[in-house]
Amino acid sequence: MDKEKFKEGFFHIFKAAGYSLAGLATGLRLSLAFRQEAAILVLLLVLLGVYGKPVSTWLIGIGAWLLVMMAELLNTAIEEALNLITTDYNIHVKHAKDMASAAVFLMLAINAALWFCMFVLCLF
Repeated sequence: MDKEKFKEGFFHIFKAAGYSLAGLATGLRLSLAFRQEAAILVLLLVLLGVYGKPVSTWLIGIGAWLLVMMAELLNTAIEEALNLITTDYNIHVKHAKDMASAAVFLMLAINAALWFCMFVLCLF
């Protein structure tokens, strides 16, 4: 293997991590919904700790909530990209934005059921 390509590939991991962290910062800055979901994440961590849930429950619950946050970031990215295309009303842009929003809604619905099972039905 070429040392230069290996070095370039290895350092790309750090560059990619930097881009990802910049994306999280942008999401926190631009998206009220993402900030709210980040605050809920902190609350969920506290609840899991207070109720002494097992590690497996932490992994399932936090992993599921991070999926909500990932969907929100994608929704925001789609909205930002579509706003570059046109600021005029366009039914196709509306459809795309509505479907991205629906993805977030479905993740929230799944999470509501999951967290209900974890804390009310005590299944996890």
